[in-house]
Amino acid sequence: MDKILLKISIVIMLMAWQFGSAQTLAEKQKIVDRYDLNELLKLENEYFQKISSEKERVKELATSLNVPLIIEENGTYQELQKILPDGSLIYYTTFNVNAARSTRTNHLNSGGSLGLNLMGQNMTAHVWDGGLARTTHQEYDGAGGTNRFSIGDGTTTLNYHSAHVTGTIIASGVSANAKGMAPHARAIGYEWNNDLTEATSAASNGMLISNHSYGFRSDLVPDYYFGAYITDSRDWDNLLFNAPYYLMVVAAGNDGNTNYNGAPLGGNSAYDKLTGHSTSKNNLVVANANDANIDNNGNLVSVTINSSSSEGPTDDYRIKPDITGNGTSVYSTYETSNTAYGTITGTSMASPNVAGTLLLLQQHYNNLNSNFMRAATLKGLVLHTADDAGSAGPDAIFGWGLLNAKKAAETITAKDNGSLIQELTLTSGQTYQFTVDSDGINELRASISWTDRPGTATTQTNSPTKVLVNDLDLRITKGSTTYTPWRLTGITTNGKGDNISDPFERVEVAGASGTYTVTVSHKGSLTGGSQNYSLILTGVSSTPVQCEATTPTGLSVDGIGSSTASLSWDAVAGASYDFRYRLVGATNWTTSAETSTSKSLSGLTANSQYEAQVRSNCDAGASSAYSASVNFTTTEVQINYCASASTNVNDEFIQRVQLNTINNPSGAQFYSDFTNISTNLNKSQAYTITVTPQWTGTNYNEGYSVWIDYNKDGDFNDSGEQVWTRTPTNASSVSGTFTVPASAFDGATRMRVSMKYNAIPTSCESFTYGEVEDYTVVIAASAADTQAPSAPTNLAASNVAQTTLTLNWTASTDNVGVTGYDIFSGSTNIGSTTSTSANITGLTANTAYAFTVKAKDASGNVSSSSNVVNVTTLADNPDPGLVLSITFDNYPEETYWRIYRGTTIVASGGTYGSQPDGSTLDIPLTLSPDCYRLTFYDTYGDGMCCSYGNGSYTLKQGTTVLASGSTFRSSRSTNFCITQSFNNNSTYASTETDETSLHLKVYPNPVKEFLNISLNGFEAQTYQIMDMSGRVVMQGRYTENLDVSRLDSGIYVLKLMIGEKSKSERFIKK
Repeated sequence: MDKILLKISIVIMLMAWQFGSAQTLAEKQKIVDRYDLNELLKLENEYFQKISSEKERVKELATSLNVPLIIEENGTYQELQKILPDGSLIYYTTFNVNAARSTRTNHLNSGGSLGLNLMGQNMTAHVWDGGLARTTHQEYDGAGGTNRFSIGDGTTTLNYHSAHVTGTIIASGVSANAKGMAPHARAIGYEWNNDLTEATSAASNGMLISNHSYGFRSDLVPDYYFGAYITDSRDWDNLLFNAPYYLMVVAAGNDGNTNYNGAPLGGNSAYDKLTGHSTSKNNLVVANANDANIDNNGNLVSVTINSSSSEGPTDDYRIKPDITGNGTSVYSTYETSNTAYGTITGTSMASPNVAGTLLLLQQHYNNLNSNFMRAATLKGLVLHTADDAGSAGPDAIFGWGLLNAKKAAETITAKDNGSLIQELTLTSGQTYQFTVDSDGINELRASISWTDRPGTATTQTNSPTKVLVNDLDLRITKGSTTYTPWRLTGITTNGKGDNISDPFERVEVAGASGTYTVTVSHKGSLTGGSQNYSLILTGVSSTPVQCEATTPTGLSVDGIGSSTASLSWDAVAGASYDFRYRLVGATNWTTSAETSTSKSLSGLTANSQYEAQVRSNCDAGASSAYSASVNFTTTEVQINYCASASTNVNDEFIQRVQLNTINNPSGAQFYSDFTNISTNLNKSQAYTITVTPQWTGTNYNEGYSVWIDYNKDGDFNDSGEQVWTRTPTNASSVSGTFTVPASAFDGATRMRVSMKYNAIPTSCESFTYGEVEDYTVVIAASAADTQAPSAPTNLAASNVAQTTLTLNWTASTDNVGVTGYDIFSGSTNIGSTTSTSANITGLTANTAYAFTVKAKDASGNVSSSSNVVNVTTLADNPDPGLVLSITFDNYPEETYWRIYRGTTIVASGGTYGSQPDGSTLDIPLTLSPDCYRLTFYDTYGDGMCCSYGNGSYTLKQGTTVLASGSTFRSSRSTNFCITQSFNNNSTYASTETDETSLHLKVYPNPVKEFLNISLNGFEAQTYQIMDMSGRVVMQGRYTENLDVSRLDSGIYVLKLMIGEKSKSERFIKK
């Protein structure tokens, strides 16, 4: 696989975030406004320089020591990261709809018991791994929107492990068993080579959650790495401290059944197996459980740990792993095709199970509070609400227990009414204390969680030195009884007392009744003078809040009308508010007392500018200063449009509307008022509107209609105002084009979009199934269209014959609309089409052609050329003696094949859903003398033999076998060459390849003297050169330049030996 050392600038990372994230700019800005961006930029530069220099050193040393940079074995992907002074090789290695049930995530999803409909809408996960998911996989489209996976670092290497992790988080459920935790969320993928630098940049732009299902290869690290707080642990803590809303989710590792640690903590070889970022303080490290037994109400009945899950604790006896997810036999996406899936077990799968769930909890909290939780709050919440597993209390196997997303979400819902979630600051010498009344039913439980400053790294084996910098303390008291937090007292033991190790403490009072006092304090002096922390409390009958009159933050305008406006602000715990507003420039304010964090204004003057402020008040009489003013302008007097709505969205609703700059995803509503969303339209200009439906089950036929009130008279009845209709169809999305008339009135006006089951809707009707949405469009004078379409991409040729072939390409985009494509052979325009494919005829056999395509629009603007595709038609003397024979297993619908000449498909077949199980199919083939690659694929990833039948395939030329196979996973490839035609006298060569031949290039080709070899991402050891009869004519130790001047003229195959695998490429000797 092609591994690229990343040298990405800050500007590029910012651009990747801008186009890949689904969080709103306002939400991101609210997060980053609270960061010291200069410090984060400093860290980013520091990490980049450090990693870049280390990578160069590693590459040089690896070459001189003949050490592989990349290893693929036993289903894992490994890449060398550093070489220690003692010669230790430090490799990153991957760790590999029951998962959602085990962690109760399904209770949060649409249709879950909590009624929350949390699907990850407008949320984004960031995934670092050994490569990338396939951006076009069908699971990254669907109900949550299209193209929900994007690439954040500009790399291109696909990896099955990364694809599986990504799908576990965001798969939409096209295959129901593969549905992710947050199936409407987005994900951004990165290769792991520059993870710390890239994560620093992403955090600077508001990243909330990242997943890291990889760690160091344990059999190669020095013993002191196990459980130690090393430089890597400290560097991640430093980033997390400086970006306190960002939580890093990490797989614990799969070394539960190994004993690579030569000096385990306390001599207990069954524990002390965590390394690298798994020993950081501020992240969330995830263990792997088997499928849990959960009752229908979401209660844990029983659960066991998967024996492969790596155990803690850290050397200073911190509780690690932190929490347990389900990563056993998880079914998710693969990278080999848009419909590929596979099943894997490991903490690598448990980690995204948790990470995707955390996205939903952040979404839920933001829905209710208009801001996201700090990372310490989120981490503290899931540790507070986890189900105890294993031994009573926390341990070094399950951590604090199995994630219980249902209980965590319920705690958020009950905030300030049965539970308490506070984000506070403790200053040096301060004690925070208050009383609570237990509810007399549930256990009284209090937790504090904080993002600690980075500690001091060590190189000592089993160092007992505490790495906790600011040590906060939590106590609950009643009378003379004091309840203390959990802590580890040994590798396999725990108890309650003074916890001096963990940046999380939890105190429990079983059978609580009456009044208790909760106290938060600290030891010594606080580094930095203060420490932010989060307090979580459950099991109380009411939630008393200690009020501090501070100036409210986050005052914003949520909606504006001609005479109305709605505003909201962030809560101040325990406070009431004074809200005031006035016309800008006026002297007097209008003031009102408020108990909530929002205000609706009415009776305002249309088209006028106002300013508003808010302050907090406490019962003791203290008041804060007023906030800074927020300004807003009321709209023109609004016209009242007729009502139109459905009465049922159980089966279908509008999932997305796209028009010009409008790109609005939405959920199921009878009617949605999106008039706060607008776009500008020019007169006499054509536009395309796209409506995407969402079905919850059967894909029904839906009719569509769109209206625009061009004359602004409050109805859609005038001629031309019904701008587009579509008769009933079950297409996954529908589009139509309309032109704004020159007679349209200038300014803002109403657009209505309606979808109705099995009929075209009218503008003012009430109907049963479907949805209606209203938007605002702003009409402006027509402007000349001078913008050319984008160039077509991914031009490719297929079905190449003697005189015909097929061209396909990816559609261009245009500010108005693409009207067609011109096809060029060389510089000659040979025809036009309105589709994205064309059948080319009238060609000459055995002739080379160079094709390009250009897009055009209605204004005559023409794009630049697409990529050039070079094609040689087949010769007139094809070899008729080729036969491909396929014997199918019990799943013919999973089998398909392709024959490639270079990157061009010259023959293909499958899948074979209508073919009987176990049957044999003989397919005659016609190929001209040349070299080819035959690839067989299995969409399920289990090959053709032998779990479900004894399938196989054979390609013969006469009686000579050119290629054959049966046992493989997702694909198997064979290179073969034909140099003469007819009868059975052809000479040939056949070589197996691991489907990575695109990373091997040889040039010049044809070659006269020296053959140059480019091998990206792999290190070869030896080479062979064979003639077309298979005879080895040259061999030796691998070098990038080979002298082939003594070879006879003809076709040869270069074969490179890479570990246990090989790569081959043909070349022609002049």
